[in-house]
Amino acid sequence: MAQTLKNLKSNYLNATAPYFIATFLSLVIVLTAFRIFHIHPSLPLNYTGDAIVHYNFAKNIEQTGWWATNPHFGAPITQTLWDFPLTETVHLLLIKFLITIGLNWYQSVNAFYILTFPLTAIASLYVMRRMGIKTVVALSLSIIYAFVPYHFLRGVNHLFLSGYFVVPLAVFVAYRLASNNPLRLLELVVTAVLIASCGAYYTFFSALLIGTGAALAFVKQPNKKILVESFKILGMILIFFCLNFLPSFIYTQRFGANYNATVRQASEAELYGLKIAQLVLPFEDHNLDIFNKIQKRYINFGSVLTNENQTAALGLTATIGFLLLLAWIVFRQPAFKLEKEVSEKLDILSSLNLAAILFATVGGVASLLSTYINPTFRSVNRISIYIAFISLVAVGFLLQRIKSQKLTIIMCFVLSFAIFDQVSRGVMRNFTNNTGEYLALVEYARVIEKTAGTNAKIFTLPFGQYPEGVDKSLLRVALLTENISWSTGAEKWRAANFWQHRVYKLETKAFLEKIINEGFTGLLINVKELDPAKVTEIEQELSVMPMQDLRKEYFFYDLRSYASAKNISYIQTEIFYYVSGNCLYDHTSSFYCVRNGRIEFENVTDRKVVKSLRVEIELPGGKTEELSVDVTIPSGTSRYQISKDTQSKVFPIPSAVPIWPLNIGYPNFIIRNIELL
Repeated sequence: MAQTLKNLKSNYLNATAPYFIATFLSLVIVLTAFRIFHIHPSLPLNYTGDAIVHYNFAKNIEQTGWWATNPHFGAPITQTLWDFPLTETVHLLLIKFLITIGLNWYQSVNAFYILTFPLTAIASLYVMRRMGIKTVVALSLSIIYAFVPYHFLRGVNHLFLSGYFVVPLAVFVAYRLASNNPLRLLELVVTAVLIASCGAYYTFFSALLIGTGAALAFVKQPNKKILVESFKILGMILIFFCLNFLPSFIYTQRFGANYNATVRQASEAELYGLKIAQLVLPFEDHNLDIFNKIQKRYINFGSVLTNENQTAALGLTATIGFLLLLAWIVFRQPAFKLEKEVSEKLDILSSLNLAAILFATVGGVASLLSTYINPTFRSVNRISIYIAFISLVAVGFLLQRIKSQKLTIIMCFVLSFAIFDQVSRGVMRNFTNNTGEYLALVEYARVIEKTAGTNAKIFTLPFGQYPEGVDKSLLRVALLTENISWSTGAEKWRAANFWQHRVYKLETKAFLEKIINEGFTGLLINVKELDPAKVTEIEQELSVMPMQDLRKEYFFYDLRSYASAKNISYIQTEIFYYVSGNCLYDHTSSFYCVRNGRIEFENVTDRKVVKSLRVEIELPGGKTEELSVDVTIPSGTSRYQISKDTQSKVFPIPSAVPIWPLNIGYPNFIIRNIELL
């Protein structure tokens, strides 16, 4: 009995030890890299751009319990972000857990990002071992996979893309289906939940490769079983994805569609497409000068359409596997003898690799899908992280053929060189290493909070769109306060944002009076992004010197003295409104609508309010209509439907609308003006 227990303990340790080693090494490497490049994980890892949005999510979780709403942002109503649906429930729950155990909003994001390294290493180690790769080889390659340039280049700016630990699991499902050896039901359910809960892009790419794996098996040996298994996993993924998407769907049904929030152009699938050159070439500012010269020549003389697709760089180790798989799919006959089992595995991997390339490369299948079906998934270069894993698995099958007793030493060398190749100044450029600037901003926000007093409400300029616009720069200050309500962070073209836009277009004196009427007691301006003439007009009207930050980027004005001197009183807006439905805004004054539109009302009082609604409508051919009707608006949300059937008469695609979604059709009426009196 004692010997049996001893054997069980020994087997358990042998089975789990590699995962502990992978976790330990991953944490040591990432924290060492931070130290080498002077990055401080105790402060926000990046406090610019899209990183602000993720810190906003975490701040919302800290203050309200979940990511989508915060009463301190989006004044004069409240921040609501359901128009930008997140299906990254796993990531959000991890951040919530970190906050629950005592971390604050930015510490939880930092901790989550750091944890994505061991989580990715563990997932890839598990899959590689299940695919038949020796532990010593799988351990090194799994850590290499956790540290591909993509991981650092996405960073906190694309925080949830950095959590790609679900990718190996998705590739494993595709591989097993292609091998006609599907996973057991419990494994399928768990994997489906993870795939569907780690972001729409990863869900979409995973489904693509799983479908490819099923097709490979069916073509090789047609049978009902593989069809049933493929529909089972894809169906489960779809169901769980819909459950993650459900809150946004319910919100859209209640408050109307908001095409203005997330419209994509079909051409963007090519703009953000995958380029093989960027996969195989080293990234900028590599540790080796010779690699720098190679990269700079491409950047200076051969590169076009260069954007986020630069993050696709595989690193040398994965590049070797990538080229091997391309050669395998072409020649099929290796230069050396391989076992039949390994050849069959390489057949599957090379097919999955080719499918990913054909889909995502510039001008590939994704471009056709975007043009003729739906342009939602535009940044298809992100499939590179799947290609990286598939390529490293191929490398693993070759490396483990080494019969030398020194395989462990060889793998240590491979791991060391790969980390040197993949972690450099270039890939670490998206992190903050100037802590003084952040700490100065913290002090500036503290002084504003002290000056503004309790229950302060601060309007921000310039008018911005969130989360895709200049509002992110203003939220940098807002996030650092606890007891102030800010106009920044209002959901794009919903009630608060539309109200802000109309106020922003007023003359300076009327603008100041209107925001003070609404209860705003302060004004924060990002002077680097607002017309200097507008700043001058405001300063002359207020006749006060602003409180500036260290970099003179932000000007803060206390409006209370001005309000008192001008005898401006608080007059709350009762009804906020905006246009939803099949309507897109031209950012000036008109909504271009396809068949129907909805004027949405948000009554913030606790009683019914009767208002006169006046709408100016233009129809094709220059005909105009004046709609004037009294509407009874109950407390809460309600709407007024406007529908027009002009048969075949439509407007051409309006050049005034920045992006027009072709899948909704052509506009057949225009809402030129709305007044609620």
